[in-house]
Amino acid sequence: MHREVFTFLLAFLLSVLAIEPLKRYQKRRRIGQYIREEGPDLHNYKTGTPTAAGIVFIPIALAVASIFAFRAEILIVVIAGILFGLIGLVDDISKIVKRNASGLSGKRKLALQLVSAAFIVFLIQLVNPHTHIEIPFLGKIGLGFAYYPISALIIAGMSNAVNLTDGVDGLAASVYIFSLAPMLALPVWQNGLIAPISGALAGFLWYNWFPASIFMGDTGSLSLGGIMAVIFALDGREGFLIFFGLMFLVEMFSVIIQVFSFKVFGRRVFKMSPIHHHFELSNWKESKIAFRFSLIAFIGAVFGLLSW
Repeated sequence: MHREVFTFLLAFLLSVLAIEPLKRYQKRRRIGQYIREEGPDLHNYKTGTPTAAGIVFIPIALAVASIFAFRAEILIVVIAGILFGLIGLVDDISKIVKRNASGLSGKRKLALQLVSAAFIVFLIQLVNPHTHIEIPFLGKIGLGFAYYPISALIIAGMSNAVNLTDGVDGLAASVYIFSLAPMLALPVWQNGLIAPISGALAGFLWYNWFPASIFMGDTGSLSLGGIMAVIFALDGREGFLIFFGLMFLVEMFSVIIQVFSFKVFGRRVFKMSPIHHHFELSNWKESKIAFRFSLIAFIGAVFGLLSW
């Protein structure tokens, strides 16, 4: 536990120190986030806010984990974080160059995510060959060859889920911390990653809590989602994302439900999706959404601990 405390504090300090000059540089060069037109009008004032802080806190978290807790599994998570982070970085740069919020097309982004996820599944099989998924309270379910595409879909899906959650100040980072930090109560190898990632995100939250002065961008959110999924996929525990990734899954399925309902029935289930926008349009403050979603994420993680 001493190592985890140290790496958390080190990553936190480095993140706080490194994000400040990135923020100042973007302000000086007038580089910033472009807000989607289909998003809430409440967000229009955020246009121009510095972005892509993930280019700083992701490398910090992965470097600290690699130095103080290196093992083959952590190397694979580092590779996953880099691959998905690069996809996000290309998307962020594309938005800045185009001067709008479109970035990469959805199909192109998904294709890159699936290719990256498939490569990570291949690497996982080199370290821990298996074709099962463990479901909380139920045990292992053998899938045979079907395991490989299913695992790749889960990794790519979780990357998108965290990306969708990154919609109001402080939300994605705080939910992520409260989703994984409870695992520090378990004597597992994942703690070598979870502690520095939580610390780096806490440093990011120093600037991202409402009102945010910088956003993580797709560089951060896509990378974080990939990292989370791979942390569990390495042991065949993708099923535990039901609890440890609870709020991210809720966000993702709120979009799926909204699109399905509108296309099939011509009706919307939510005022806007992802679901955090529904509550925002129901007059919830951004800090209230971040706090309550994080609390639910923490409760989900506690159930995850009970089922471990």
